[in-house]
Amino acid sequence: MQIVFVNVLLGGDNAIAIAMACRSLPPRQQRLGILLGTTLGILLRIVLIGVIGKLLAIPFMHVIAAALLIWIGTQLVRPAADEPSVNPSAALWRAVMAIVWADLAMSLDNALATAAVAQPLPEGSRLVIVFVGLAIGAPVIAFGSRLILTLLDRVPSLVYIGAALLGWIAGELLMADPSVSAALYEWMAQVPGVSPAVTGALTCFAAAVLVPLLGRMAAGGARAG
Repeated sequence: MQIVFVNVLLGGDNAIAIAMACRSLPPRQQRLGILLGTTLGILLRIVLIGVIGKLLAIPFMHVIAAALLIWIGTQLVRPAADEPSVNPSAALWRAVMAIVWADLAMSLDNALATAAVAQPLPEGSRLVIVFVGLAIGAPVIAFGSRLILTLLDRVPSLVYIGAALLGWIAGELLMADPSVSAALYEWMAQVPGVSPAVTGALTCFAAAVLVPLLGRMAAGGARAG
């Protein structure tokens, strides 16, 4: 139940990414995209849990994940009308791959929290219990994706809010890197009254503004082209 709770609590950003990636697909493929994206997300998280220690040991891993998430968020802002004509199958797999890359970037905290919960479990049953916990929480993420997708269909401009949320998460990933956060704290310490908490909030806010802005500029450039 702890694994289910962690998965659902930290899965909201994944639901946003799934909905944004699938919004330009036909209704039938939207359902398939949500199913494939959620399933592959579970498998990816299981793999990440097994290698999370080695993964976080890579220098600037959080910065790499943040840059990846900013790029994905920028791409997901582009309206369907600006997309080049591709066959439905290619469009589906492109959406699924966008979901997988977004999951990879955003699942560091999820995998770390799940690994911490699963650590006291017997080694032989640990993987099975983790898989069951993630699988139980998956329908909630899939339902959340479908709900967000319905909102995006009715109010397309909400895609910019989704992009801003992905940008905010990218900012949090940046602040999770010790080198980056230390450099930002030292730089902002020169401004009177700016605490580390304010520095973190400003970084997240800047990333939240940057992603939809870059997406808007990319869409405008594609339309002009």
